[in-house]
Amino acid sequence: MYKIALILISIIGLMAGCTSSEAPVDTLQQAEQNQDQAQTIKELEEKNQQLQEQINQLQVDVNSEEIRNNLRETLNMTFKLIAAMESGDTAYMKSISSPNVEISQDNKQFIIAKESHSYEVNFISGLAWDELEFRGYDQTDSGHFMLFVAHYNYSEGSEGHAAYEFSFVRSSEGEWLFDGYIS
Repeated sequence: MYKIALILISIIGLMAGCTSSEAPVDTLQQAEQNQDQAQTIKELEEKNQQLQEQINQLQVDVNSEEIRNNLRETLNMTFKLIAAMESGDTAYMKSISSPNVEISQDNKQFIIAKESHSYEVNFISGLAWDELEFRGYDQTDSGHFMLFVAHYNYSEGSEGHAAYEFSFVRSSEGEWLFDGYIS
């Protein structure tokens, strides 16, 4: 009887060892795969966030570089324009002016035509370069740029200042054109 019990226990042990235990292994493998997929998704989301930040920084850099270039170009034009007004160089003034700007050489004036009105402004003269101060700029869109400068007069008896707003528009060729100023 002892032998029969031993044989039965052996058979039961063999049968238990041969039964399919794939269900717990599959569940464990599936859990590991889910965890791996979750980790991969998390890594991809982090990489996506980094790429979005890089794109945003590149856009800021491009815009900043564009604005710097626009500021440099229009500021240089403004200084040359002021020098041309002082010397009476109407050829230069005409070469950088938009169609909205006419030059009256006899009256030493610009005639600026806007949508609903026009106005006249005298040429700037008698400025000392060390009396000019840059006040700022505004680029409302890619085709319009404004510079703000001020002239401080420290001469005794005529102390004071004047503020100037120079407007520029972009031509169809991509060049900045003087579009008038007000003071």
